Amino acid sequence: MSTQEKPILWKWYLLKAVIAALVLFVGYKVFVDKPNLEPPIPTQDELDSLSGGIELLDKQDPELEPPIPTQDELDSLSGGIELLDKQDPEQEAKPPADEAPLAAAKEPPKDSVDELVQPIVETGDALLPELIDGYEGVSFDKLASFAYEVPLDPVTNKVELAKLNAQIPARIKSLDKKPVAIRGFMLPLKVENGLVTELLIMRDQSMCCFGTVPKINEWINIRMDGDGVQPIMDQSITLMGQLKVGEVLENDYLVGIYEMEGDKMIGPLDL
Repeated sequence: MSTQEKPILWKWYLLKAVIAALVLFVGYKVFVDKPNLEPPIPTQDELDSLSGGIELLDKQDPELEPPIPTQDELDSLSGGIELLDKQDPEQEAKPPADEAPLAAAKEPPKDSVDELVQPIVETGDALLPELIDGYEGVSFDKLASFAYEVPLDPVTNKVELAKLNAQIPARIKSLDKKPVAIRGFMLPLKVENGLVTELLIMRDQSMCCFGTVPKINEWINIRMDGDGVQPIMDQSITLMGQLKVGEVLENDYLVGIYEMEGDKMIGPLDL
């Protein structure tokens, strides 16, 4: 290498060193020594010096506040004010004397509301003639006119049976083995060749239509003589036969107090 090229090479190295130093300086300022752009937090002394010149907005001059009126001034003002809801009793509208108030007219009677809630059940307690073709007319009003307590346990001796029989009044026992005519609703128990040979006649349709259990004195177990009768369940019927009054037991359990040997059946239109 000649002596003329050495100064040029030295200058070149010096320029590169200066450029590298500038690059390092700029990088330090940009990435390391970043300027803090957030405003400095004022000290407590600076805040106290500034708050001295600030006036609170909600603080008012007491001279500018309106004076509170006295009780005499309020009474004098209320004398000229009429209450809107106060009316002259002579100007109130009065309903005519022959018309009932609207609320009373629209309110249904209590009994009618109860009737709407209760299910409508037809009963067979229509009045029967005293004598129908030699059969005494008897209604369930008479047969079910007394309370009868049904035992839950089996009846195993004659003493218990006698106590049960004592619950039946003498006026009902007088119908035992008498020909009677009873009106009610049919519940077939046994059907042969389309005819009912064994059935229950009940006071109303609650057991058939609503599934309620009638009282033990509100049905009669009937066995028909002959071929049987037509099944009629949608209207009341009248059955004639010999009534039996007394406890009916099956496997020592009480299942009824009325039985009948049925002779014939008629409808309500036949009476």
